[in-house]
Amino acid sequence: MARRLALLALCALAAPAMAAPQAISVHAGWGAFRDGKRCYAIAEAEPTTAARELEPFASVSLAPDAPALQVRLSRVIRMGSAVTLQVGNRRFRLTGQGATATSRDTATGGSRAIIAALRDADTMVVHARDQRSRYFRDIYDLTGAPTAIDAALIRCAR
Repeated sequence: MARRLALLALCALAAPAMAAPQAISVHAGWGAFRDGKRCYAIAEAEPTTAARELEPFASVSLAPDAPALQVRLSRVIRMGSAVTLQVGNRRFRLTGQGATATSRDTATGGSRAIIAALRDADTMVVHARDQRSRYFRDIYDLTGAPTAIDAALIRCAR
């Protein structure tokens, strides 16, 4: 599990020239990592029998000035398709392009509201339509998310 999370962390790097991320800890499928000044928690989507083009994962970036959720989707989305995130009984709209969806800051609940919601729910589901207009969803177990988020926050506070 830790090895797969480390591989995911490498995939999540925005700048390929940076050194490999430093593992902080693993909590029930969620890993906490530090990459320079940026810390984040990351997890793979739950396994499914549905067709996937990519291996989906979710990353919660904890930069103090710009916390955000970024999701690599299991399929490339249709141009202009809505991407909806459901965390427990709350819904959020994500900005999506290609196979990536990210949180956006809005008056009704942006990145900080999503991260707060992750602490109180058991599951997170990302809904969208792919390029062939087929509905799909990626499901995440949030069991270890709060602890991984806290571990990343503590490490970046140092």
